[in-house]
Amino acid sequence: MSDPARLLIAAFSELTRTIPAAALTFGSPSLQVSGMCDGTRGVQWNAWIEWHGAEQMAYAGINLEGMVYDGWPVARFIERELDQPWLLSARGEVPHPQRVEVVWYRDAWQVQARPPIKEKFIGGSPRLFHVLTAERWEAMLREAYECLDAGRGRRGRGTQVVTTSSGARRTYEVSPHLQLRQAFWPRTPGSRTGWRDSLDAAMTNLRPLHAVVARQSRA
Repeated sequence: MSDPARLLIAAFSELTRTIPAAALTFGSPSLQVSGMCDGTRGVQWNAWIEWHGAEQMAYAGINLEGMVYDGWPVARFIERELDQPWLLSARGEVPHPQRVEVVWYRDAWQVQARPPIKEKFIGGSPRLFHVLTAERWEAMLREAYECLDAGRGRRGRGTQVVTTSSGARRTYEVSPHLQLRQAFWPRTPGSRTGWRDSLDAAMTNLRPLHAVVARQSRA
């Protein structure tokens, strides 16, 4: 793990009062990602660093995966947003909406692994939040909903034919995965305080959206 990743995880742990553990940290050198989540069963805070060659970028994020938890909160979120898109209505509560990206992922499942697929991004993700239209948001929600099992009232993984990284067409179980994220980098990347302050600013900007996703997904 690089020094920036260690500093980011330390800052995230301090801000969320989460003790780092193997179950909460994620990433690997091969994936060029390293980060941590708060472990909440449902709407999570997370933060991570991505490497793109010699370049690095840090992110703060809100995460809602397509998992059972307390009765598939991602399904409740989609249904409620289709009925009333509160996420878009919260745009005025976000101090810097232009810094936020909205991403829907299609996760393919092979036992517990998630193999890479070419249809990873749903609805033309990622989209900048400040220019996300109601029509595009609805299209993203409907495509995400189709990743859930209609035979179980959308309370389970769906099955779709997708394209593997080798180009083969395979049938996998799939589920939708929402992420709202903000990129950042501290002015003093060698300082733990610098990482904490920059991460805190990003999470503060995202906090109104975390509240909406939590409200729209809870049982």
